[in-house]
Amino acid sequence: MAYLSHILGKHVVDSVGQPMGRIVDLAITVEEPFGGEFPPVTLVLVKAGSATLRLRWELIADLHAAGRDDVCLLDEPRARLTIGQEKEGEVYLRRDVLDKQILDMAHGRLVRVNDVFLLEDGRQLRAAGVDVSFRGLLRRIGWERRVVPLSKRLGISMQRQHIPWNQVEVMRTEAGGRIQLKVPTDKLSRLHPTDLAAIVHQMSPDERAEVFEKLDIETAATALEEMDDEVAADIVESLDNERAADIIEEMDPDEAADVLAEMDSPQETAAILDLMDDPEEAADIKHLLSYEEGTAGALMTTDVMSLSRALTVEAVLAHLRAEQPDPDALHYLYVEDDGENLAGVVSLGEVAIAPAGTTLDDLLREHAASGRDEMITVEPQTEAQECARLIAKYDLLSLPVVDLNGALLGAVTVDDVLDVIAPDEWKSQLPRVFARNTS
Repeated sequence: MAYLSHILGKHVVDSVGQPMGRIVDLAITVEEPFGGEFPPVTLVLVKAGSATLRLRWELIADLHAAGRDDVCLLDEPRARLTIGQEKEGEVYLRRDVLDKQILDMAHGRLVRVNDVFLLEDGRQLRAAGVDVSFRGLLRRIGWERRVVPLSKRLGISMQRQHIPWNQVEVMRTEAGGRIQLKVPTDKLSRLHPTDLAAIVHQMSPDERAEVFEKLDIETAATALEEMDDEVAADIVESLDNERAADIIEEMDPDEAADVLAEMDSPQETAAILDLMDDPEEAADIKHLLSYEEGTAGALMTTDVMSLSRALTVEAVLAHLRAEQPDPDALHYLYVEDDGENLAGVVSLGEVAIAPAGTTLDDLLREHAASGRDEMITVEPQTEAQECARLIAKYDLLSLPVVDLNGALLGAVTVDDVLDVIAPDEWKSQLPRVFARNTS
């Protein structure tokens, strides 16, 4: 096995011993049928004075001429060398691969390529993978042989971290160069939204935009919901308005409103809302945008399930199966009276275990008989801190928001208030706790 860092800088001499220059890059062919999982090196770039020679790999007779690590021998005299031209499908390992970021799927993070390792296959040299470890960086700057033995004496492990080439995706891009190693979007789509958001946060603005152009709409929407609103707004602004509208429409209305509120251009926000296919959802988002930041109205989601108190539990379950609401939004079912005002709240568990023929009105009467008929609500102008206090005091998963007449407007969920009041260092741990409590 050889490393690119060991080959770069080697002196090159021709078959009669005439110095040619130094190796400055290697090119591989990634396009089929020549590429494959471990593509071959096809060209050697040699810096010869002010010129750069592009020599076919077949001209290399010995990478370590006469046992010397710093000399590469050609099998032709300089006068008979054929100088190649750059071709479609060639990737330059130093120019296009080193220092680029790729996705480490095992750890759900972006990592930088510090070196490339290559395998000798007869006379052929193939790209076998990339080294993303700190040791790879030490190797590039010539410190590996000094630092690694010292670290061993100190009891510090300094392992190589190799990612096989067949797990690396090389593709054309307009961001940061003609060709660069990029995150494979099909693999990104399989990540948990929280992990995906963390990875996207590490990217440059151009890379973020490029990834969100390729992600499917549902994955893009769930990832945006997990990101900082300012970063999410920057991503939305980088997309064309039609795609942005599709993604916004897939998000929960309150999350979508939070992102759009951070956009710099009200005109662009309005244009995105106008392009949404569902005018009712667009109207919901516009309504949420009208509330003052830090209030229940701004925090609440309008994605709540409200039902008539006359429905039986069988009818409720049939309605849920037909409507297919987001399971995460089913903390509670909100029961309305004949005037469409909020009459009470029941849990999905109560509905599931109630005897056949039981109505929602029957369940509310049971609440009243057992003294559990007190309904905790807030108005849209209620401050977020008060919402958090009520949720904590009454051990609620969501808190209904009603207007002055008692009509249901939406609900503030526990994660909504945590986004506002929880310290950053432990906020990310809390959703797992609440997920266990609701499972």
